[in-house]
Amino acid sequence: MAGMTNKITKSELEAINQRKEISRSYTNDEVTVFWRPQLCIHSANCLIGSPKVFDSSKRPWINVQAASSQEIIKTVNTCPSRAITYLKKSTAAAADKKKSVSKNAPVANVQVLSNGPLLIRGHYQITDSAGKEIKVDQEVAAICRCGASKKKPFCDGTHHHIGFTD
Repeated sequence: MAGMTNKITKSELEAINQRKEISRSYTNDEVTVFWRPQLCIHSANCLIGSPKVFDSSKRPWINVQAASSQEIIKTVNTCPSRAITYLKKSTAAAADKKKSVSKNAPVANVQVLSNGPLLIRGHYQITDSAGKEIKVDQEVAAICRCGASKKKPFCDGTHHHIGFTD
């Protein structure tokens, strides 16, 4: 998806800093990568996009010294669930955000992932069957399509284990 950014938001960073979310961070002189395992839907975009940086067979599995910050950010931006996000240390980050926001951007965008969840991006509200709002702090929500998630309506990656296909 063109223009997608996984730059960490203020609310996400605040939740991490207040330890409301489990996360790990990896940093070099220019960028910090945050990994929130509870959001991961195992799309493997990171492993495929930059195997030098993202290698699940190693500990730590993220090595931000293995590639340029630009390459790392490009790969992080492919994470559909925002399980990995980044924060630039430069002042150019504010200018980049202004460039990436389109004046004609839709309020919400829904994407169906092959053999996986629905991704909702943008400004949206999720309500349960009783009409009660479900609080969502992320800019992206992965909604279960297989019916087996233990975090309904959100995806927890169970579709991989049960062999869900479209």
